[in-house]
Amino acid sequence: MTHMIKAKDDKLTEEIVSSMIGKYIHAPTNMHEIQTPTGATTKANVWFAGRVAGYEKAIIGFNYEEGTFHEELQTFYNVHLTDGMGYILTSAYELEIHELTEEEFNQLIEEKKEEEQDSSGEEQ
Repeated sequence: MTHMIKAKDDKLTEEIVSSMIGKYIHAPTNMHEIQTPTGATTKANVWFAGRVAGYEKAIIGFNYEEGTFHEELQTFYNVHLTDGMGYILTSAYELEIHELTEEEFNQLIEEKKEEEQDSSGEEQ
């Protein structure tokens, strides 16, 4: 049965991130602000699921958009999965993370494959 690791209202901490190593997780909500090809910005949900191999922590003091330094340092976490993928965990917008059993993870993958097949018009 799924277990909540981080609710949308919880503050993201390094303790939360480090506790995920070795676990199957699903982040159904991981909102980021992204730049469109026209230069505008929009929000996108960069959801993911997988088994956590480890993480990186970055402390950034520079605001790349404005070309100035922040008064307060910002912390970012990048989760690495055992399939080689990495995902930045948002700290500015909504983030929700659940722990899954291996069976629940495999079921989620099958459901997503079926959704992709249905949306592409392929027969199952």
